[in-house]
Amino acid sequence: MSAPTTNIPVAIPAGGSSGTPAAQQPRTIAGSLSGGVPGARGIAGRLLHGTPGRMRLFGLLGVIAAVLLGAVSANALLASQAAVERAANNTAQVVRAQSIHVDLLRADAVATNAFLVGGLESPDSRARYEGAMARVASGIARAAAAQPADGTALGALSERVQTYAALVEQARSNNRLGLPVGAQYLTQASAGLRADAIPIVVQVVKANEQRSQKEFDRSNSSLQLLVGVVSLIGLVAIAVWLARRTHRYLNASLTGAIALLLVALFVTATTITGIGTATRDVARGDFQSAVTLADITTAANDARANESLTLIKRGSGQANETSWKTDKSAVDTDLARLESSARLTSLWGAYVDAHVKVRQLDDGGRWDEAVKLSTSGASAGAAKTFDDFDVAVTQARDDAAKATVTSLNGLGGSAPLIAVVVALAALVASWLITRGIGQRIEEYR
Repeated sequence: MSAPTTNIPVAIPAGGSSGTPAAQQPRTIAGSLSGGVPGARGIAGRLLHGTPGRMRLFGLLGVIAAVLLGAVSANALLASQAAVERAANNTAQVVRAQSIHVDLLRADAVATNAFLVGGLESPDSRARYEGAMARVASGIARAAAAQPADGTALGALSERVQTYAALVEQARSNNRLGLPVGAQYLTQASAGLRADAIPIVVQVVKANEQRSQKEFDRSNSSLQLLVGVVSLIGLVAIAVWLARRTHRYLNASLTGAIALLLVALFVTATTITGIGTATRDVARGDFQSAVTLADITTAANDARANESLTLIKRGSGQANETSWKTDKSAVDTDLARLESSARLTSLWGAYVDAHVKVRQLDDGGRWDEAVKLSTSGASAGAAKTFDDFDVAVTQARDDAAKATVTSLNGLGGSAPLIAVVVALAALVASWLITRGIGQRIEEYR
């Protein structure tokens, strides 16, 4: 009989052949992974732990402050230069629009005065009229190309000018034939010019004067430099904290960075202030003179046209004489505002005297003599005295306008180069800050 088989129980771990319990294995693996791949928070905690950590943080803030100071300073320099360029462009547009205004009224003055002669006007008068109208057409085209914002207004102006020119041609044709209806066409043309075309030019001039003034104000970007000042104060605060913490009161690298940024900020502020001051001087000087002289020229030519229209209407032109007096008052006021206007005042006075004589003759019933004096090229004639004044004031206006644009174009030319230097100085300062803070961290260890 065989011996009975004895079954001896053997305990086999459920987790495998190792002696590690199954419940403990995942925890061990997770622990090894977490220890091998430290989290970002742990890295930041170790880097910013204790005094060395605070030094690293302040060093980072110092670099940010240096870069910010450099960026703001460079941007302020470039913004000032850009504002001056825009001011120059808008000022040039003001000059173009004013020239259109003057030439329109000059053409009307020539046309109305030539109409008094009767028949076919002189070749000189015709050439002056056509020259003025040609300058108007080319001026409108240049102005529209230079300033797209004025395109719609200038397009409408071009249509009004064409209407005016067509009416003048009808007046010339009828006047050449001796038909009285010619006077009506000319009166209609002059009235339409003042009611429809001139207001458009005035609005274009005002719009560009406002744009110019805004750019004059923007050329001084000193407010942007406040950010640079705050950044510099922050760097000084970091240097003071570092000195107190380490009891080392001189950090050559950090001090050099602060000094470099201080110089960069000073140069930037000086340059921008200089640009702003020079721009304001131009605005109050040559630009204001150009605007005033243009106003004088337009008012004077309007007065000359009103003188002729008064005579054309033969006793019913009191409204035109009233407009002449208004124009005269405007010219007198503007001449008084100019610093050196003795010659212009004298020339204008000679024309006013001639006009007074014209009115005396007309009011006395001597219309033919009044017309003769109004169209006379003699030294005391209204035509001669007015032309002398018109040439002189136009030349003065052109000189002031040219000086304005030239002065503005000459400002801010060095700003881009200084902006590059300031940006490089900020980068060098950032390196010095990093180096200076790094030295103190090494010493602290």
